[in-house]
Amino acid sequence: MKKNIIAAALGFSLIALPAAQAEDAKVHRYAANHLAWSTNSYWIEGPDGVALIDAQLVPSDAKLLAAQIKASGKPLKGVIITHPHLDHFGGLPTLKDELGDFPVYASQVTADNFTSVHKQILGFYPMPNAFGEALDERLGSVTDIISDGQELSIAGLTFKIHLLGAGEAADNAVIYQKDLSVVFAGDTYYPHTHYYVGEGHLDGAIGHLTFLKNTYPADTFVLPGHNDVSRLTSADEQIAYIETVQTLTEEAMAKPENVGENGYLTQMARRRVVDSLLEKYRSYDDFGFNPRQLVAGNVFGAEKEILTKKKGM
Repeated sequence: MKKNIIAAALGFSLIALPAAQAEDAKVHRYAANHLAWSTNSYWIEGPDGVALIDAQLVPSDAKLLAAQIKASGKPLKGVIITHPHLDHFGGLPTLKDELGDFPVYASQVTADNFTSVHKQILGFYPMPNAFGEALDERLGSVTDIISDGQELSIAGLTFKIHLLGAGEAADNAVIYQKDLSVVFAGDTYYPHTHYYVGEGHLDGAIGHLTFLKNTYPADTFVLPGHNDVSRLTSADEQIAYIETVQTLTEEAMAKPENVGENGYLTQMARRRVVDSLLEKYRSYDDFGFNPRQLVAGNVFGAEKEILTKKKGM
């Protein structure tokens, strides 16, 4: 019986695959440290070059990632950006400095959100202290728009694109590589972690996890945007986490004394919900983010979605 063996560590690692598969392709992982939110990029050596999934946040990580790709002796033939969060596309200008020009693939929604997300993060986080260094003020750009169901060829490898819509971000893609039997999940999936739903698309995030469950076998290896390689068997746990955020927020908002004039929870009421979630999920990782800030953002996202549903009734 063939066995997949996943070897993953901070910085550089090779994800080993069955010998018959590894002859044609090798998957490598670059993982940032906690200051840059433990963000993963995956570079895949194909017969004609290298394909890259996501592009890191800070310039130093992008430079180290570029150095690893250079060391392979193969050219970078293209980058797929899974969603419009800066920790996954902020390193594009540095990668082009180091590796020359290459195509950048993303959905139209992801491309449309590059400018606003870049501006928001640069304005919100003090530089350089937030990440140990300043972010790149230059903005990368998408050169090729991808569509749902598209089969994209990069470096002699074929990637099946699934665009799932708004969930953890304004748009989220998952990418299947059948020769390696792996799913590059971006931020649709990162188990045993406080799953970010601060943008108010909790139902969408649950739908994304349900799609993964229904589309691939439970023992499929999933390469997430944060933290370690996992199997799809943890999808139910992530769905339960999001549903708990929804339920506790709904229960709090059902009490008039917890709600302010704007319809959102009062600061005190939101803090109580956050405390409950941090206690219930105290063993959960936060991929280097402030856990209280992360969970408070999730509760606010749930409030936003609840109020949006009420307005639509």
